[in-house]
Amino acid sequence: MSTKCGVFHQSYKSEMSIFQTWFARGWMVLLFAWMLVFPFVAKPIGKALGTNVLYLANLIGIYIIGAQGLNLLTGYTGQISLGHGAFMGVGAYA
Repeated sequence: MSTKCGVFHQSYKSEMSIFQTWFARGWMVLLFAWMLVFPFVAKPIGKALGTNVLYLANLIGIYIIGAQGLNLLTGYTGQISLGHGAFMGVGAYA
């Protein structure tokens, strides 16, 4: 009895699909729906909390993009990047 290790695609279409499982497709649909609804929900939440929630969400999104870029560079390629820190520092200074 042999067990297969890995993902074996039967066609190029299945290999080139971005979200290969139903779980990933479902999360992307939920994320997209939340991105459409969040700006309308953020204003009442911001009034209740006394802060600008949409501004904080944008700031968090910018930091997530920077962290994911660094994660892709160092995690998948094993390269060290000083440029990410420099660009984030220049952006923070500006």
